[in-house]
Amino acid sequence: MNLSETVRTISRELKISMTELSRRSGQSPQNLSKKINKGTLSYEEFEKLLSVMGVKADTTFILPGSDKPHTEGSDERLKEQMAILEKMLEVEKLKNRYFQGISFEFRTSLETVSGGLNVALNHSSDRQKVEDCINKILPAVDTLTRLIEDSPFNRENHLVAEADAPSEGSEDFDPSSKRVLLVDDNDLNRELLKEMLEDSGFATEEAGNGEEAVAKLDENESGYYDFILMDIQMPVMNGFEAARNIRTMSDGHKAGTPIIAMTAGVSEADRERSRAAGMNGFLEKPLNLKKLFTIMKEI
Repeated sequence: MNLSETVRTISRELKISMTELSRRSGQSPQNLSKKINKGTLSYEEFEKLLSVMGVKADTTFILPGSDKPHTEGSDERLKEQMAILEKMLEVEKLKNRYFQGISFEFRTSLETVSGGLNVALNHSSDRQKVEDCINKILPAVDTLTRLIEDSPFNRENHLVAEADAPSEGSEDFDPSSKRVLLVDDNDLNRELLKEMLEDSGFATEEAGNGEEAVAKLDENESGYYDFILMDIQMPVMNGFEAARNIRTMSDGHKAGTPIIAMTAGVSEADRERSRAAGMNGFLEKPLNLKKLFTIMKEI
């Protein structure tokens, strides 16, 4: 509870109106209401309002490792703690607003830059390949720059990827006899993932959205694909809708094809939607191959 909420609660309990409280504290009702509603009361104003309501606040504190209350300098100490708390709350609100506001456009552009750089590095001796990657990356960089400049939280952010950790049971999974349908609308991201999968031994085919994935599964014979890696955020048809369409196919074998969801932005809501759509597993981007093998082995 912050200072304004404390004043509001006490005045309500004591049945002191805002008009009466403003009169006792010597300020206009409009000014006091504005400060309380916006939460901008200073600590001095807070103390004065408590005083005019006849309330005495205990501002003693006990230091760690001590069982005796300290009063000397406690007002200053409390002011500091209240200021820190208010800042922490504000930072938490800003952080939540920032991550909730990250758009599909932002994530897609970020994946393009990350994937393009990896492909370019993997083919550094091929000048034409590197130039093609750079030409694809530049528009995404421009988009990211625009989105960041437009953001009210114009600050540097660091995305940290955890190192691959061994997953129990993944070592004896053999991908060499498996065919994967890789579904992702981001060309560079798809190229990078395909290279990773094929280097591991998978036979890999691609689709640019959920609609293409359903069509490819439908036009091939039963059992043609062993797994589908499905991005969940795509235009035309997203991963959730594609999974639901696959699960209702008349060919039972095709309808049961294992589907593993992929996403850069992980949330419990996405996991729930993936399970509800009939997906068999869930992976975060960038993909951890050991985790992928473990999921495939368990399906």
